[in-house]
Amino acid sequence: MIEDTEFLARRERVKSKLAELGAGQLVVTNSESIYYLCGATFEALERPFFLIIPRTGPERLVVPFLEKDHLKKARALDSKNIYTYWEFPAPTNVDWAASLRRYGQLDKGFIYESSCPMAVASLLQELGGRHMDLIEQLRLVKSPAEIEMVRKAAYYADMGVQQLLDYSYYGSTVAEGFARTNKVTQSIIRDTPDWDVLTTKVLMGTFPAPVSAKPHSVPSTDDLLCEGPHVALVLTRANGYAAESERTYFTAPPSKQDMKYFNAMLRARNLGLSLVKPGARCSDIDSEVNQFLASEGISKPEQRLHRIGHGLGLGNHEGPWLSEGSDDVLEAGMIVSIEPGIYVQGVGGYRHSDTVLVTESGYELLTKAPGVDKPLVLGRKTLKHRIFRRLVSKAIGSRA
Repeated sequence: MIEDTEFLARRERVKSKLAELGAGQLVVTNSESIYYLCGATFEALERPFFLIIPRTGPERLVVPFLEKDHLKKARALDSKNIYTYWEFPAPTNVDWAASLRRYGQLDKGFIYESSCPMAVASLLQELGGRHMDLIEQLRLVKSPAEIEMVRKAAYYADMGVQQLLDYSYYGSTVAEGFARTNKVTQSIIRDTPDWDVLTTKVLMGTFPAPVSAKPHSVPSTDDLLCEGPHVALVLTRANGYAAESERTYFTAPPSKQDMKYFNAMLRARNLGLSLVKPGARCSDIDSEVNQFLASEGISKPEQRLHRIGHGLGLGNHEGPWLSEGSDDVLEAGMIVSIEPGIYVQGVGGYRHSDTVLVTESGYELLTKAPGVDKPLVLGRKTLKHRIFRRLVSKAIGSRA
């Protein structure tokens, strides 16, 4: 759990940065950034929310009237400093723009987030603001409390992988694995006294061969796990903090080609992990892994598809970016994924992914799902599987 003292310390860091930059205020519009700075959760939809942090003086929120009472849960922030606008859209004298002008108290040269919507950015620029990714930079290095939050999310991500493995067998369906999502969600709710539905999410499923060669596709619930490499993918976010865990596995004995690519992926993963340490350039990590795989004859864009990794924290994808072209440099306290992939169209994908903490001396694996060093080959269908398949098929009307 993040304490009030940490939220206050984060806002003080913002104020110190504003002083360095000679800016009077920071206007925060991104929901993750607002959560990072005051612990308030909400579903913005089309209605904009604003957190104004001045260089001196109290912070202010400008929110839809509908959300005023809800936003009183903002941590270490006086509810008297919550201001409202009527609706979206609304007449010009009571809309968000009018309230922001009235209550923002913005001085020329203030800073706003680069990620804010264009309509909001247009007004902020008109008011004399300049955009800068200030919060993203502050979020890169995690506090001890944040690390523990990600560690918990990693635990649930591993739980999800184990559920997918336990309910996989030759001929099983994607639906059977996906139906185990509730098991992980229920565990998070049971274990978390201050559980918040708005900042908790479990996305899990198996990408069966050959669909696993297209990692950002969506498999059909009726797709079957038969020959080839399958990828169990789990993304979790528990009370705001995210992790991911992925494993490549088989439901039939892997072929010689499968073993070739699996072992190359594993060596690339181990190389990537060995390079994780404070001071390492993220672009160099990706480059060295790319060079290794090229030396193994795996260099075509369609065989690789993506970088070796990315940051994790409040988002499942955030900086630092472990990619050629990145300017990021690793520091102790950063959390990243290591996930080199190899993809063979028509056959499948080979990818493990782990959530990794950068430590003073190197790294710590926060995810520990099985099946890392040698491929898991899962057994045949059992009575448990037969019963569960029948329940799932009846519940969703599956044709499989």
